[in-house]
Amino acid sequence: MKFTYFLLALITFSANAQQKEELNWDEARINGKLELTISKRDFEHIYKKADKIVTPDYTDICGADQDSNFQYYYYKDLQYELDNGIMNFMKITFSKKSTFFFTYKGKKLDGTTKLDDLKSLFPEAVISVDKNAKENGFLVASGIALDDNLWSFTFKNGLLVSIEYFVQC
Repeated sequence: MKFTYFLLALITFSANAQQKEELNWDEARINGKLELTISKRDFEHIYKKADKIVTPDYTDICGADQDSNFQYYYYKDLQYELDNGIMNFMKITFSKKSTFFFTYKGKKLDGTTKLDDLKSLFPEAVISVDKNAKENGFLVASGIALDDNLWSFTFKNGLLVSIEYFVQC
Protein backbone atom coordinates (compact mmCIF):
# COMPACT_ATOMS: atom_id res chain seq x y z
CA MET A 1 0.00 0.00 0.00
CA LYS A 2 2.86 2.38 0.83
CA PHE A 3 4.42 1.68 -2.57
CA THR A 4 1.13 2.56 -4.26
CA TYR A 5 0.97 5.80 -2.28
CA PHE A 6 4.49 6.85 -3.23
CA LEU A 7 3.91 5.89 -6.85
CA LEU A 8 0.77 8.04 -6.91
CA ALA A 9 2.60 10.85 -5.16
CA LEU A 10 5.59 10.73 -7.49
CA ILE A 11 3.32 10.78 -10.53
CA THR A 12 1.49 13.74 -9.04
CA PHE A 13 4.75 15.55 -8.35
CA SER A 14 6.15 14.81 -11.82
CA ALA A 15 3.01 16.07 -13.50
CA ASN A 16 3.39 19.35 -11.67
CA ALA A 17 7.14 19.79 -12.12
CA GLN A 18 6.71 22.78 -14.42
CA GLN A 19 4.79 24.64 -11.69
CA LYS A 20 6.99 23.77 -8.74
CA GLU A 21 5.20 24.55 -5.50
CA GLU A 22 7.19 24.75 -2.33
CA LEU A 23 6.68 24.58 1.40
CA ASN A 24 9.07 27.01 3.06
CA TRP A 25 10.67 25.46 6.14
CA ASP A 26 10.98 28.82 7.92
CA GLU A 27 7.27 29.60 7.58
CA ALA A 28 5.98 26.31 9.02
CA ARG A 29 5.35 25.69 12.72
CA ILE A 30 4.04 23.03 15.06
CA ASN A 31 1.08 24.28 17.14
CA GLY A 32 1.65 27.72 15.66
CA LYS A 33 4.83 28.36 17.65
CA LEU A 34 7.34 25.49 17.65
CA GLU A 35 9.91 25.96 14.89
CA LEU A 36 10.92 23.04 12.70
CA THR A 37 14.57 23.49 13.66
CA ILE A 38 15.10 23.95 17.37
CA SER A 39 17.73 23.16 19.97
CA LYS A 40 17.08 20.10 22.10
CA ARG A 41 17.25 22.27 25.21
CA ASP A 42 14.56 24.65 23.90
CA PHE A 43 12.36 21.76 22.78
CA GLU A 44 12.59 20.09 26.18
CA HIS A 45 11.86 23.40 27.88
CA ILE A 46 8.48 23.35 26.09
CA TYR A 47 7.66 19.64 25.87
CA LYS A 48 9.95 17.98 28.45
CA LYS A 49 11.64 14.66 27.65
CA ALA A 50 11.25 12.43 24.61
CA ASP A 51 8.96 9.43 24.75
CA LYS A 52 11.56 7.48 22.82
CA ILE A 53 15.02 8.10 21.31
CA VAL A 54 16.15 5.67 18.60
CA THR A 55 19.61 5.32 17.09
CA PRO A 56 18.99 4.07 13.56
CA ASP A 57 21.04 1.59 11.57
CA TYR A 58 22.97 4.13 9.51
CA THR A 59 23.70 1.60 6.76
CA ASP A 60 19.96 1.60 5.97
CA ILE A 61 19.75 5.38 5.58
CA CYS A 62 20.58 7.12 2.34
CA GLY A 63 23.35 9.69 2.75
CA ALA A 64 24.44 8.40 6.17
CA ASP A 65 27.84 6.84 6.77
CA GLN A 66 29.73 5.23 9.63
CA ASP A 67 30.57 8.67 11.03
CA SER A 68 26.89 9.58 11.38
CA ASN A 69 25.74 10.29 14.89
CA PHE A 70 22.10 11.37 14.67
CA GLN A 71 19.11 9.88 16.45
CA TYR A 72 15.38 9.94 15.98
CA TYR A 73 13.62 11.79 18.77
CA TYR A 74 9.95 10.90 19.29
CA TYR A 75 7.53 12.91 21.38
CA LYS A 76 3.85 11.91 21.16
CA ASP A 77 2.88 12.40 17.48
CA LEU A 78 6.11 14.18 16.49
CA GLN A 79 9.36 12.83 15.11
CA TYR A 80 12.51 14.95 14.95
CA GLU A 81 16.05 14.11 13.95
CA LEU A 82 18.50 14.98 16.73
CA ASP A 83 22.06 15.76 15.65
CA ASN A 84 24.61 17.57 17.81
CA GLY A 85 21.94 19.09 20.06
CA ILE A 86 19.89 20.45 17.14
CA MET A 87 16.53 18.96 16.30
CA ASN A 88 15.06 19.03 12.79
CA PHE A 89 11.46 18.14 12.07
CA MET A 90 10.84 14.81 10.34
CA LYS A 91 7.17 13.87 10.75
CA ILE A 92 3.89 14.67 12.45
CA THR A 93 1.12 12.08 12.67
CA PHE A 94 -2.48 13.08 13.31
CA SER A 95 -4.93 10.95 15.25
CA LYS A 96 -8.17 11.49 17.12
CA LYS A 97 -6.13 11.90 20.31
CA SER A 98 -3.53 14.21 18.76
CA THR A 99 -3.01 17.59 20.36
CA PHE A 100 -0.54 18.72 17.71
CA PHE A 101 -1.21 20.58 14.49
CA PHE A 102 0.93 21.99 11.70
CA THR A 103 0.61 25.61 10.60
CA TYR A 104 1.69 27.08 7.31
CA LYS A 105 0.85 30.51 5.91
CA GLY A 106 -1.82 31.01 8.56
CA LYS A 107 -3.56 27.69 7.83
CA LYS A 108 -3.93 25.03 10.48
CA LEU A 109 -3.39 21.47 9.23
CA ASP A 110 -4.51 18.62 11.45
CA GLY A 111 -6.52 15.40 11.43
CA THR A 112 -9.62 17.26 10.21
CA THR A 113 -7.89 18.67 7.11
CA LYS A 114 -9.26 17.39 3.81
CA LEU A 115 -7.35 17.17 0.54
CA ASP A 116 -9.53 19.92 -0.91
CA ASP A 117 -8.57 22.20 2.02
CA LEU A 118 -4.97 22.26 0.81
CA LYS A 119 -5.77 23.58 -2.65
CA SER A 120 -5.40 27.15 -1.43
CA LEU A 121 -1.84 26.40 -0.29
CA PHE A 122 -0.76 24.13 -3.14
CA PRO A 123 -3.19 24.54 -6.04
CA GLU A 124 -0.89 22.91 -8.61
CA ALA A 125 0.21 19.97 -6.45
CA VAL A 126 -3.27 19.03 -5.26
CA ILE A 127 -4.95 17.37 -8.20
CA SER A 128 -8.04 15.24 -8.56
CA VAL A 129 -7.64 11.91 -6.87
CA ASP A 130 -9.89 8.91 -6.44
CA LYS A 131 -12.12 10.00 -3.56
CA ASN A 132 -13.07 6.35 -2.98
CA ALA A 133 -9.46 5.32 -2.37
CA LYS A 134 -8.61 4.55 1.24
CA GLU A 135 -5.26 6.36 1.02
CA ASN A 136 -4.09 9.30 -1.08
CA GLY A 137 -1.13 11.61 -0.98
CA PHE A 138 0.95 14.18 -2.74
CA LEU A 139 4.44 15.66 -2.58
CA VAL A 140 5.55 19.28 -2.40
CA ALA A 141 9.10 20.61 -2.84
CA SER A 142 10.90 21.74 0.31
CA GLY A 143 11.43 25.39 -0.64
CA ILE A 144 15.03 25.36 0.56
CA ALA A 145 17.49 26.71 -2.01
CA LEU A 146 19.60 24.04 -3.73
CA ASP A 147 17.55 21.35 -2.07
CA ASP A 148 15.66 18.47 -3.69
CA ASN A 149 13.99 17.35 -0.48
CA LEU A 150 10.25 16.84 -0.34
CA TRP A 151 7.23 17.06 1.92
CA SER A 152 4.84 14.14 1.85
CA PHE A 153 1.18 14.62 2.80
CA THR A 154 -0.74 11.39 3.45
CA PHE A 155 -4.53 11.16 3.58
CA LYS A 156 -6.65 8.24 4.68
CA ASN A 157 -10.41 8.14 4.25
CA GLY A 158 -10.27 11.73 3.03
CA LEU A 159 -8.47 13.19 6.07
CA LEU A 160 -4.85 14.18 6.64
CA VAL A 161 -3.01 11.56 8.70
CA SER A 162 0.61 12.71 8.42
CA ILE A 163 3.06 15.26 7.10
CA GLU A 164 6.61 14.08 6.57
CA TYR A 165 9.79 15.82 5.45
CA PHE A 166 12.25 13.53 3.72
CA VAL A 167 15.54 13.71 1.90
CA GLN A 168 15.79 12.26 -1.59
CA CYS A 169 18.91 10.36 -2.55
